[in-house]
Amino acid sequence: MSDQKPNSQSIAELAADLKSPIRQCPYVQALLDSNPDLVIAKSDNTKRGLSEWMDNQDVMFSLHVSLRTLQSLRSNGTLPYSRINNKIYYRRADIEQLLNDNYSHQSSGKKGGRR
Repeated sequence: MSDQKPNSQSIAELAADLKSPIRQCPYVQALLDSNPDLVIAKSDNTKRGLSEWMDNQDVMFSLHVSLRTLQSLRSNGTLPYSRINNKIYYRRADIEQLLNDNYSHQSSGKKGGRR
């Protein structure tokens, strides 16, 4: 195991770090038993940064709004965005903040529709 990369660890070492239900899984145990020298690389956080961003389609699907509504939210400064070429991205944190800022827990006291 001396030829491992510094940020790599064996499956056995990784399994030791895992919570007991996973260690008790017969498939994981069989993998550990049959491949004691199996090595995986620890994940780095480079992909996590990209997962913090959503494109138009993701936001439209998540908020159930139209493309025109997103354009209005961008145009009036309600929703910050980043544009690369003609592709627009939004931070998940900004979407969550928009929802939190517009959260209303007040009831109007009215029930039902128009009379």
